Amino acid sequence: MRILITGGSGFIGRELVTLLRKQNDTIFVYTHKKQITNNLGFSNDISILQASDDFPDVDVIVNLAGESIAQKRLSQKRLNEILKSRLDTIDLLAEKYAENFPAHFLQASATGIYIDNCEQDEKGELANTVYADICKNIEKKANELKNEFQAAISILRIGVVVGDGGGLVENLKYLPTLHLIGGSNYIPYLKISDCAKAIKLIIEKKIQGNINLCSDHYLTANELLKLSSSSKHLTVPVPKFALKLDKRGELLLTNQRIFPATLKENGFVFDHF
Repeated sequence: MRILITGGSGFIGRELVTLLRKQNDTIFVYTHKKQITNNLGFSNDISILQASDDFPDVDVIVNLAGESIAQKRLSQKRLNEILKSRLDTIDLLAEKYAENFPAHFLQASATGIYIDNCEQDEKGELANTVYADICKNIEKKANELKNEFQAAISILRIGVVVGDGGGLVENLKYLPTLHLIGGSNYIPYLKISDCAKAIKLIIEKKIQGNINLCSDHYLTANELLKLSSSSKHLTVPVPKFALKLDKRGELLLTNQRIFPATLKENGFVFDHF
């Protein structure tokens, strides 16, 4: 199978490229950071693409591209950049493949689209927060491709991804273990290896629609922070109001028990911690 992965130099993208290469798929990686990608150790048979290149015919696109939520403070300007970068990538792909759009398109979204304080699956109620609105706009744009190109669309509603080399672990590696005072709220999460395996399953079975990519084993914010921290000794208590000083911290204040019903229905087995 010929697969284009946008955002292939990112945390999830790197893991997915490595996994798909093991089954001899032909992989193309689109990135605007070609120099960084060249330093990641990708094998020579993986083609690195930039916007100015001609894009090859592919069977599947996995669109993970977009400005990182974690790298900078989330001002309104930054939130606009995060949304625009994702919408612009979808537009670019629609332009590049106007005459030969692939049969299957996978678009990254997030579990932040759901409301708090209840347990729900893919049929759950959507929130009206700034993060949910970003997800809704991205998903709407991706779903428009179904009518325009008659493509199968898979929306990947991804939780907090945990693993070495990126995500929450990377952000916490120089800090002591943080303990939220009253941090009994639940955070949707999954291991980086499970994230890549789930995407692989979605490609293989051509699973369409909204798909929750999060573990079926619920963790509280404090359990997740402890799991993600490299410090095994020093623990620092943090009041919840301190996280509200930066919108990125608010992502650890959600209270969501999101169930991956579609993955479970399709036989996915999680590799729990």
